[in-house]
Amino acid sequence: MDIWEKIESELQRLSVKTDSLSKNLLSDNETLIPHLLLNLEIDVIKQVLKSSVGLALFDDYKGANVVEKNGSYLIIECGDECLAFSTNPLSSLEAFKIRNSPMNAKLNNSIGFIDPSDTLLNVQKKSSNAIDAKTIIKDLFTEAVNLGVSDIHIQPRNSSHVCFKFRLDGMMVNSKVGDVSNLVFQSIAAGINTLFNIDIGAYNAIQESQADTKKIEVLNDKQKPVNLRLELNPLHVKFKDGTQKGKHIPNYVIRLIGSASFRSLAQIGLTDLQVKEITGFCKHNNAGIFIAGPTGSGKTTLAYAILAEIHNQRRGISVMSVEDPVEVDLPNTQQIQIKEKLGFAQALKAILRSDPDVVFCGEIRDKETAHHVCATREVGNTILTTIHADKSFDVIDRLKSTSNESSFAVALDTIAKTVSIIIMPRLVRKVCKYCATEIKVEDDVLFGKYTNYFDIRATLIKKESDTGCEQCSHTGYKGRTQVAEVFVIDSALQQMIINNESSDKIHIKALKNQSKDIYSSAVMLVKEGITTLSEITRILPSRVYFGAEYESHHEVGNI
Repeated sequence: MDIWEKIESELQRLSVKTDSLSKNLLSDNETLIPHLLLNLEIDVIKQVLKSSVGLALFDDYKGANVVEKNGSYLIIECGDECLAFSTNPLSSLEAFKIRNSPMNAKLNNSIGFIDPSDTLLNVQKKSSNAIDAKTIIKDLFTEAVNLGVSDIHIQPRNSSHVCFKFRLDGMMVNSKVGDVSNLVFQSIAAGINTLFNIDIGAYNAIQESQADTKKIEVLNDKQKPVNLRLELNPLHVKFKDGTQKGKHIPNYVIRLIGSASFRSLAQIGLTDLQVKEITGFCKHNNAGIFIAGPTGSGKTTLAYAILAEIHNQRRGISVMSVEDPVEVDLPNTQQIQIKEKLGFAQALKAILRSDPDVVFCGEIRDKETAHHVCATREVGNTILTTIHADKSFDVIDRLKSTSNESSFAVALDTIAKTVSIIIMPRLVRKVCKYCATEIKVEDDVLFGKYTNYFDIRATLIKKESDTGCEQCSHTGYKGRTQVAEVFVIDSALQQMIINNESSDKIHIKALKNQSKDIYSSAVMLVKEGITTLSEITRILPSRVYFGAEYESHHEVGNI
């Protein structure tokens, strides 16, 4: 039963009126209870939480011994029990834990709620805030590095508390570092700003900066500091108290870039045939390699792997790149970082006068960049680039589009000459080998979507655990691998591009002549027990985009 369903009837029994916003939040438990706390009397909410949800209240343990406290939580000892009481009832309802407390191992599961205004919590001094902030920052980054997360998100949970989240294997998960009050967060924010050498007081402006974990003595398993990139965005919510009162609360997104971001083609999950096709173009003196996909699909990781393969195949060449940002220091590559007054187009124009053999353009974002990419290919250089697109041959549509002034508007014959190979990657999570279960494929609720991809109905596949385990941080998955479509633009496809055929028709023609679709590659990973049907369904583009004619080419015999 949803939390709102439990609470609403008790509120009605007490004749407490709730506004429409409360009812609209009934499916968002993270927002619901903090909202109610702000809009209803605290005593009423305490009654409701106790009677309807069964949440323990500190009032019932007034005579207990307080063993640890700060502005966010209180730990008491009552008989043989150690209980934690949070100032944020949301944390209580989500298995709240005092992560950095020496009492953590002794805590029972019975977690409760303490009034944020309780005098027992008003014991922190500014100096202790600073000490706690350093500990929290180090614990946060240590956990992130150990888990191998890609991003740390620090953001308001509500108007009074800030939470810490990770992007782990592409999904947002809560950090073990518990929520902190806005007052404590101000000390944490000051510490992070110092780490990145940015203006401590400039919360009202977007800021970017880079640092590494060496400054906070956090190392990865290879004993190397992890590179960090910070994006600070001011939110509309403002601090109500403390030294930063009246300033916008910042939303921090910190990208962690370690050595694991740089892998070879053979390591990122492509099939042997796909590696062979891509490697063939890494040998060419004149090739246009286009990587298509949305944000977070693994385009940059794949591009770096291709650059490594180009170096391996062609000795004694000059390789230059234009990136925003430079995520990994590549050996034997002259990398240019895009800046405010130096865009992709200007950098590419300058590069052509620097005698490169291979040019990597981090992303095609505008018309001018698109035309410079084509010009680089036309003068005999190998060009490697990425472009945001949902399907493989959307690359063609984006390049040729003339629908508005910002369209790329590249001539059809130029596109046909420029694009040599299109690679569309996606990142799928690997099912946790420690807690996954094995089932018959026909017992999976998603089997009907992929019937034509299984010629033997008794195939056993892996199914993720609903609760997960410690090894996978209770997600059911651990790590990611790439799955992709790879299409070589042969003479037949070139002619279709010149004739302005639709991208769907070109896609179907490409599948007839040379390659399996991305679903075939993904299902193969399912058959091998690497991922699950639910994961590939979540991450792959919908097949309805390709139309009935596309579907007709995917009987079992064609796979």
